[in-house]
Formats: sequence, structure tokens, C-alpha cells
Amino acid sequence: MSAGRPRKPTQQKVLEGGRVRDDRDTHGPEVPLNLPSPPVWLCKSGKKHWETLGTQLVALGLLSAIDGDIFALHCDNVAKYGELQEKLGDLAKWVQNTPNGFEMQSAWMQIRSRLQEQIIKTGREFGLTPSARSGMRVEKRQMTLFGEKVENEFEELKVH
Repeated sequence: MSAGRPRKPTQQKVLEGGRVRDDRDTHGPEVPLNLPSPPVWLCKSGKKHWETLGTQLVALGLLSAIDGDIFALHCDNVAKYGELQEKLGDLAKWVQNTPNGFEMQSAWMQIRSRLQEQIIKTGREFGLTPSARSGMRVEKRQMTLFGEKVENEFEELKVH
């Protein structure tokens, strides 16, 4: 494992309003921002999460075509977590007894805790936690009357 903070992608630096150095940060690969198609193995509830969250992440510029595998793991974990919550609806399933008569946390609760950790870890990669979003500043481009983006804010003020 490497020491120190993990590197931030250039897109995240731009969204946060951080300093983007021309000599270092612009040589990274530019990846097209679009929602990849979900994998065939993803369950129905995972695909629903894929569509709802994926479109929002693409709109923010945080999801690209090559991020599909990691995003699929996140959606799969969220779907499994939902199924597990339904299974744990009865409070009696949260605790099980050992052969000696002691009560202990059930295996389902341990799986639930592991899924929570995995969802949070993969969610951080896409800015889905408050700490990951802290300091993020998304700059909205100003639109003209006809819905076109204005490249320079002072462009409309010029006398033609």
C-alpha cells in the first residue's frame, strides 16, 4: 500500500475548485463522459440503481464509460444490501445462539456490515458521501436566451 493521501482525479479537482496545474494535471487521459450499459449479471434492483444514480453522476461529470465495472460493483452491493435488509426484517434473525447457549450476532449481520463498508468505499470513488463531496464546487455554465453555452461571460457585453 502506498503512504499518504490517494491521488485525486483531475475532474474532481476541477469540481472542487482546487488548483489544477497545467504541467501535471492536463496530461491525464480524457475519458468520454457517458453512462455505460449495465453488465448482464447485474440483478433487476441493481440495474434500477444503475439507471437512477448513473445518469446523475454522468451529469456531474463523475462517471465515464470505463468506470462501469467499479460502478457495477457499487450497484450490486446496494441491491444485495436491500435484499438483506428485507431478510433481516424480523429482529429474531439478528441474533443467534451458540451451542453453549450464548447469544451472538448472526452471520447475516456480519454480511450486512461488510456490504455497508463496501458500499461506502465504492461510493467515495464517485463522490457519494458527504466527506467526499465536502469542498466540491460545481460551476454551472451560464446559458444565453437560446440555450447555448456562453464561453466567455463578458462575450455578450461586447458591442458587435
